[in-house]
Amino acid sequence: MNVALLCGYLNSTYARKLLGALNAEELSEINVVAAAGGVAPRTLQALWKTHGLAAPRVVMGWLGKQLGSVTTRSRAAATSSSSTLELETTAQGGKFIAVKEINGEECCNALRQLQVDLMILAGTPIVRASVLSVPRIGTLNAHQGALPRFRGMNVIEWAIFEGAPPTITVHFVDPGVDTGDIVAEERIPLHPGDTLDAVRERASAQQIGLLARTVSAAVRGSLPRRTQRAEEGLQYFSMHPTLRGIAEGRLQRQIQKSVDP
Repeated sequence: MNVALLCGYLNSTYARKLLGALNAEELSEINVVAAAGGVAPRTLQALWKTHGLAAPRVVMGWLGKQLGSVTTRSRAAATSSSSTLELETTAQGGKFIAVKEINGEECCNALRQLQVDLMILAGTPIVRASVLSVPRIGTLNAHQGALPRFRGMNVIEWAIFEGAPPTITVHFVDPGVDTGDIVAEERIPLHPGDTLDAVRERASAQQIGLLARTVSAAVRGSLPRRTQRAEEGLQYFSMHPTLRGIAEGRLQRQIQKSVDP
């Protein structure tokens, strides 16, 4: 089975960690397709549908990343050095292909060239249907929320705000927002002294392991798939700082409840 990671940046730290976790599962020859410039916001309508009131902040964040990536690419060109991700990809027998951006025809052609069976999102913005249609089996992603209940953004914070246990879900990606078939899920443990940032950091590390084990299971056999229905969940957006402060307090009560006999 040909497996490929799709990442939004040439030297994605997340992609490097995921590649290492896949290799630890005795999976090698993992290919990587990485974007040199990230992904541009698509349309105002799509931005509003996905991010709501947070859309202006998303656009400004994207512009900031573009300025940073221009600087990074200029520095890389000056030193004529390959990215660490590229070196690690080729070292374990995979092919590394850099494309201008992940939602273009160049990316689709790269995936076709690699004859990708299973694609893994390794740090990307929303991926268009034209790209998702290329892998033979489909595309997997790790989401830091229990699906279908918590779709969208800041779902660790929203889960804790609503008194639900924070959960990671691995799902197949379709053109919707976190609406594809569910494959695996795992609770995020809470520890005394945790903050929301600490829980999010733990989730980021934990999701890499869950995603790698899921890919390993897919390579060695079939995956269970549970279909979502749109009416089963809600899409969440960026949490206001005031609500985040409330969520921090509720996190402490949830931790205390879990450790009390």
